[in-house]
Amino acid sequence: MALIPIDNVGQVGIVKDVNPWQLPPNVWTDGNNIRAEHGAIQKTPGYKEVMASCPVAPYYVTNIVASTASYWIVGGLTKIYVHNGSAWTNITRQTTGSDVNYNATARENWTSTVLGGVLIMANGYDDPQFWALSSGVPSVSNKMADLTNWSAANHYPFSVRAFRSFLIALNVSKAGTAYTSLVKWSTEAATQALPSSWDETSATVDAGEYELADTKGKILDGLPLTDKFFIYKEDSIYELSYVGTPFIFAFRQLSPTIGALSKNCVVEFNDKHFIFGNGDMYINDGMRVESILPHKMRDYIFSTINGDEYAKSFVVADYGNTEIWACYVSSSNTTNVQCDKALVWNWVNQTFTERDLPNLGMVGYGIEGDPLASASWAADTTTWTTNTKQWSTAGASAFSNTAGKSLVMASPTNTKMYRHNTGNQEDTSNMTSYIERTGLTIDEQGQPNSSMVKSIRAVWPKMTVSSATTVNVYVGHQMAAEESITWEGPTTFNPDSQSKVPVRVTGKYIGVKFESTGDQTWRLDGYSLDVKNAGNRGSKMN
Repeated sequence: MALIPIDNVGQVGIVKDVNPWQLPPNVWTDGNNIRAEHGAIQKTPGYKEVMASCPVAPYYVTNIVASTASYWIVGGLTKIYVHNGSAWTNITRQTTGSDVNYNATARENWTSTVLGGVLIMANGYDDPQFWALSSGVPSVSNKMADLTNWSAANHYPFSVRAFRSFLIALNVSKAGTAYTSLVKWSTEAATQALPSSWDETSATVDAGEYELADTKGKILDGLPLTDKFFIYKEDSIYELSYVGTPFIFAFRQLSPTIGALSKNCVVEFNDKHFIFGNGDMYINDGMRVESILPHKMRDYIFSTINGDEYAKSFVVADYGNTEIWACYVSSSNTTNVQCDKALVWNWVNQTFTERDLPNLGMVGYGIEGDPLASASWAADTTTWTTNTKQWSTAGASAFSNTAGKSLVMASPTNTKMYRHNTGNQEDTSNMTSYIERTGLTIDEQGQPNSSMVKSIRAVWPKMTVSSATTVNVYVGHQMAAEESITWEGPTTFNPDSQSKVPVRVTGKYIGVKFESTGDQTWRLDGYSLDVKNAGNRGSKMN
């Protein structure tokens, strides 16, 4: 028996742009609903519905945490609602007591920003909206309203973002004319106040505007990064830096060829920007922009995006799990046409994996539930090793009744809100998760050998699963690289009572697949193959 170990199976994750037989044995060629971290492969956590009875199809979601509550603001196409931890409230703008509906679209969603504690939202088809504070904090009794002192009526920005004490409006339509390369900035705002002017013609205020006309693409979005602000067009990136009077801001082109795929396709992490671009994904560290997808997943991802629905793509950072989700509508999704897939990048482990999404319009990151609790640390009996509670702003004696911040997903298709990292199911349905490797060529000496026929007699998984549950194990074989793989199985495997999976397969190229379909967890730290060389019979040049 030649038992060939394959360890560190979570070191790289999934690679689909390289021929399988050219990859090291611990790299995976396919998988779904899994995580690669700490050298292992794990089933990704599930999600459950929260904030029940969502009153509007939620295309957008964002979170604001004040001293007394965690507010989840949900943008529909025509209305905006807020959930304060206990109930939904309609905060759509009003005139004489009646809602004035918005004109957002599914393909050109909302953006949001916070300046001095005040939430500002924009959709490209309405005046920017703000949610007024009461005694310095949000209040569900307040309605959204057209942004005070905004430039002019019928001036609609594609996105509005806060930078320093300014608001930056991007890609502004003026009275029906689109100025897609226009950047407008307000005068500086006082603490917990909105800017007093956007008048670029006034010599007495520091508001202004500038058109980035030297590249053709339209502005899609922008975000601060350390002490700079970066503007993302379809085909270029610009740096905006504060220089003071009389010019206020200076502009510098960072890249003439790289841009974003859509609005909400840039997110900050570790003083860098992750960019879901048009044809690639990049990291902007403020000085240079570098691709992270070549020879890994670039060709695959951009061949599977629904080309008619690319504008619905977005990104979100799960800071607690050091993950960024690049969410998109897959080419196979032709009925629900909201984001049903995510490419997940772990920026610590530098791994790529994939997961399914419940047709999402947006994902927010924040505290789901009341951040305060009546309980105290003195009354808490949970051990320190298992305690997930966090300090409350109410005082040293209180703790939060949540496990910390998490992703909250908005599904307009299902008219539901979901909390990620909850349970092992997709809401109430079992989740299928699997990891797969094809094109293995290792012989009984553990060396790559595509000319040798191998006989696989057993798989020895180094695996843990939920108590009294099993996973399915498949073993595949090919005689030539261009042939389709033939899978044998599944064979059920319970690591609590079994040590190996007996098989009988023969081929020059071997495949292994681990799969679960139930309400369970599992972790794969590695596996070994019982390999016996069977000579060169039936050889075929590849």
